[in-house]
Amino acid sequence: MVLAGMLTLSVGCGPSGAFSQQDEDRNPYIPKAKQMVDERDYRAAAALYRKALLVNPQLANAHLEIGLLYDDKLSDPVAAIYHYRQYLELRPDSNKRQVVEDFIERAKLNFASRVPQSPVASPDELARWQLEKANLLQENAMLQARVAELEKQPGTRAQPVMTPPVPVPVMQVVTAPTPVVAVAPPVAVEAVRSTKTHLVQKGDTLLSLSRKYYRNDQDWVKIYAANRHNLPNERQLKIGQTLVIP
Repeated sequence: MVLAGMLTLSVGCGPSGAFSQQDEDRNPYIPKAKQMVDERDYRAAAALYRKALLVNPQLANAHLEIGLLYDDKLSDPVAAIYHYRQYLELRPDSNKRQVVEDFIERAKLNFASRVPQSPVASPDELARWQLEKANLLQENAMLQARVAELEKQPGTRAQPVMTPPVPVPVMQVVTAPTPVVAVAPPVAVEAVRSTKTHLVQKGDTLLSLSRKYYRNDQDWVKIYAANRHNLPNERQLKIGQTLVIP
């Protein structure tokens, strides 16, 4: 790898710390990742380094190696910046610090040159994009690390966190008593209203009924109006028909 070769020429090939080297030696994914690099299967190598970091996120050299892969072979400068920074946080006193910081600046320029319609992105936009992706990567790594820890425990499965149900207060509905309304006994219709009825006889007309009940020739209209629903017209009275006399 070009950047890896530059790093080796600049700082040598010694381990950055005995404790880190021992951890890497115990991690089964590190040798496999290095083998994939030798075979030029860089995506498989990056995947193995990610698995190694899930087991132990404190592997500084693994962050550096995967950062070099993203930067030099997989064309993902933002991911490379994230892992370079993780390495520097874990190894702040490393003799490789200056070289890694140079790699970070180089990756920033590489990313900025890819922004559409702009040869170089504004520093604010670049920082925002980098921060957003770095935060997402870090959150994802933390979640995967938690999953890896749970999977290492035999016979256990991660159970979803169940939120206890919130007790719902029981509302007591008090029904007001139905008021008792005194109902008067039914009264005969004839007692309530002052109307009369007349059984139509042969020879009856509205005019003759007006003369009989009202002693005039004009109130036949009142009788006709009160019985309009039973009379086709004012001249057709039927024998045996009951008429209301208002």
